[in-house]
Amino acid sequence: MKKGMICLVSLMLGLGVAQISVAEPHAGHDNMHGKSTHSGAHQEGHKAGHDKKKHGKGGTFSPHWVKTLTDEQKISFDKMHLAVGQFEAVQRAKMKMLKAELNVLAATKSGNKSAIHSKIDEILDVKKGIMRNRYDHIAEMRAELTEQQRVSYDMGLLKRGEHKH
Repeated sequence: MKKGMICLVSLMLGLGVAQISVAEPHAGHDNMHGKSTHSGAHQEGHKAGHDKKKHGKGGTFSPHWVKTLTDEQKISFDKMHLAVGQFEAVQRAKMKMLKAELNVLAATKSGNKSAIHSKIDEILDVKKGIMRNRYDHIAEMRAELTEQQRVSYDMGLLKRGEHKH
């Protein structure tokens, strides 16, 4: 009975993934949050391919910034996204290890609070580094956009807080 349920769940998950990949072709930089979908890099924390009807086109009269990128900008952004993705992959692995260490500390007989608090501080330092890197990346991308592209990009940034992920 258990085997049957596991097979059924696996099949359903497999079909779900296949359906997503068929229903949503990657359109390069056509993503509201400025994330390249060419290689799948830099999708940390975000679900790929948000509903485009929900997001609109950025500014009321300005074209969405992604649609106006030059080939040079696209290549530059892909390189930036790769670097951010590599950095975050290492940091996520580090975070996973630190959380496992924290769980071990919490499960010990002594339950050393100072060691637990120290481990929490380490985890928060990693999170802080990820957040700083993300916002440095945003500033770096903005620097490569034209004034017109920045208007649309900035509107997307400001709308980010409205979305629940």
